[in-house]
Formats: sequence, structure tokens, C-alpha cells
Amino acid sequence: MNHGFQKTSRKIISEKIAVIVFLGSIAGLGISVVGCGVNQKSLSAIDENGTETATAAPSPESSPLGSNPNSSTGISILDTSSHILILNQAMSVRSEISGILESQAELPVGAQVEVPANYSSKNLDYRDSNGAIVRSSTGFIYPIRVLSVPEANKTQFPQSKLDKINGISGGLFIFASIVGVMQGVDGDFATLTAGTPGDGFIKNYNVSGQPKFNYSKSVIKRFAGKLNQGVDPRKLSAADLQKSQRIYAELKKVADRRVPTSKSYLMVDAVTAKKASLDYESSFVVPKNGAWSIAVGQTSVRHGFSNVPCAEFQSEIVREAYQRAGYRVSDDFNSSKGNTLIWSNSAAVVNFSMALYKGGWIPWDTAKYKPLTGSILMNGSGNSPGHTYISASDDGLFIVDNGAPQGRDLRKTSKSIIEMMFQTGVFFLPPGINPPLW
Repeated sequence: MNHGFQKTSRKIISEKIAVIVFLGSIAGLGISVVGCGVNQKSLSAIDENGTETATAAPSPESSPLGSNPNSSTGISILDTSSHILILNQAMSVRSEISGILESQAELPVGAQVEVPANYSSKNLDYRDSNGAIVRSSTGFIYPIRVLSVPEANKTQFPQSKLDKINGISGGLFIFASIVGVMQGVDGDFATLTAGTPGDGFIKNYNVSGQPKFNYSKSVIKRFAGKLNQGVDPRKLSAADLQKSQRIYAELKKVADRRVPTSKSYLMVDAVTAKKASLDYESSFVVPKNGAWSIAVGQTSVRHGFSNVPCAEFQSEIVREAYQRAGYRVSDDFNSSKGNTLIWSNSAAVVNFSMALYKGGWIPWDTAKYKPLTGSILMNGSGNSPGHTYISASDDGLFIVDNGAPQGRDLRKTSKSIIEMMFQTGVFFLPPGINPPLW
């Protein structure tokens, strides 16, 4: 088992390197090299990796942001429902410059930041302390505002400096790894309302959600044996049909953002999440909830791929769907099939997509078929480097991924992010759950 872990761990490391190289090249030649026009002062000394957390602080009766929007950005942060967070470790705040997130300040442990309840997220590349362009599929949230630093750091961060940082045009970004504390573990995720399609969306998708692009050739090459080969529910045994229907129903419960959805499916406290992560690795015990907290907050962090946990997050969603539906995930995902659903095998997108294929799930070409809520979606043809996420609506336009457990509307997502991460070329469903044609 240890040998297998080492072998497949190398695959994950290779994927991470490939992601960085690939996205560094598309961000622009030369920008990943210090000295090629990069301001050395903009380099962060802190190499965050997505493991950073924060603690919620009591909200003041009247937010200091009140009705006073940031005059430089035109962004008004809500005074009634913002989140005040205390950083548990030093973190950088960044701003977007030519499509890259550049460090503007390194906040100390104990710094307080405010994030609006209606915060946005982006998956832009960022520059690390070596000047390299790095991808984080967990992404960043914005606009945030720095409220204060501990007394010991006030000489370094006088109010005048905080005002200058907060006044940076375009607003400040911080790693989305702190999303968990804002979302909490109780209550429901709010429903999403379809936004006005932006230019980036219109370039890539029709209003219906049907892509204007296609990956049919590469999808056929990878999944020719089962691609678009829907299984007639009438030809399945009653037991097999019931299995698919129950598992799909659980996927839909987790993903649907058209209705209030219990946060407990994705969010649990850190102690519970760590225990669940360890228990699965030691004895393949599958929990029934907490997929985001387990995969993004624990498993990917412990094994060193916290910046790219998308496939592990979706794997955990699938595992827990089987468990809640009353089935063993190991019946379809096991060593004899070569598709064990564990981080050391399936944390690479290319392996996760093949695991679903070998597990009997049906791949569908998104150029022809319309994703159902609960479909497991893949950027491109499900290769690496890549991204995977789950459909939160019956057209694939609301999605849930590791950077947006609360949900994301592709209509409002930028062209660069869509073309980097959300050009859905293939999606998977259990056998007998057949999507409609566009």
C-alpha cells in the first residue's frame, strides 16, 4: 500500500507542476521570471498554499465601513451583514494587475479584515515569493478591507498605511481558504439567482448554457467506449436502477443552488473533518457529510496539494453520496478496477475522470447533452491540468467547486476564468440517469 501511495503521489506532484507551468505560459511569456519587468517590492515573502484560516470576530454594532464605500473602487461593503475575521497566521493581501494578483501587503497574525456577505471570488493566478506565476483552484475572495493590526504591529502598519492599502484601485483579494469560517456549519446555503450574462460568458456559451466550443474529438478519444451511451432504465435490474437513482438524488441534494441547501452536506467543524479524513485513509470509513471541510480543509492540506484540491473535493462528494444512499463506494471504485477513490489515486483530475469511467458512470459530451443538477463536470475532456466541479442547476451554469462551496454563476464569471477552468467539455452521471439533448 505504501508503495502505491508513493507512486500515485508522484502523479499528483507532476500534475501540480504541470498546472503551474501551463498557467504560467498562458499568463504571458516571461512574467514568471523575476527581473522581467517585475517590481521586486511586489513579491510576497509569504508563500501561502491554501491552508490559511481565520477566526470569526464579533461584528460591531455599526460596521466601520457603514455607508462609506471605498472611493477608489466604487465598491460598497454592506454594513449589516459583513464578516469580520481575525487571521490565524500571516497572509498577503493582493490586487489585480494585468490579470495577475500581486502582493500589496503582508498582514501579521491577528490582523482583522472585513469581507462583505456578498463577496465575489476569482481564480486568478498569483505571484509567489520567487516571482513565479502560480495557480490556486481554490482562488481568492474580494473585496476585503483591512480593519486593524495587533498593537505590536502598529508601527509597521500605521492608520495612514492601512488607508493607502484599502484605497488600492480594484479592491483587495485574499485567499479563499478562509471561506469556511464565513460560511459556518449551520443553516443553509442561499439560493442563487441567475445574473446578467457577461461578455466572457457570451463568448463561450449560448444563453441556454450550450457551449459555443467543443472538446468532442478529445472526449471521444478518451471515452469512446461509453461516451453518450445512455443506459435505458428499463433494461437495468430494479436493484441497479434504484442504486443509480438514490446516488444521483444525493448528488442533487448537495449541489442544487436553486433551493436552500443544508450547509452540513459540505461543512463540518475542523476536528470532525480531520477525523473523517484520517478514518477513510486508515480503514475506508466514509462519512455522510462535510465534503468540503474534509477534502479542502484536511486531506489536501495534509498531503500537500491544498492549492489544487478540486478532484479530491468531488471525490469526497461522490463517496458521501454513496454512503448516504446506502451503498459501498468500494463496490464501484476499487483496486481490482484500478480506480480506487482515494487521494493518492484520484486527486489528479485525469485519474478522477477515469475512475468514474471505470466505475460504470457514463460520460456525456457537453456540446450535445445538457448537464443535470448533480452532474460531475470537467473542464475540457477531464485531463490534467484541469478542473472538476458539480452542476448546481439543470444547465451547468450554476456550479459548486472547491473555491465556491456556496455556488458560482458562470454568467457572471470572467472570460479568462471561464477559458481557464469552466469550459465544460464532458460530464458524468450514474448509469440510467440520462440527460436531455440541448
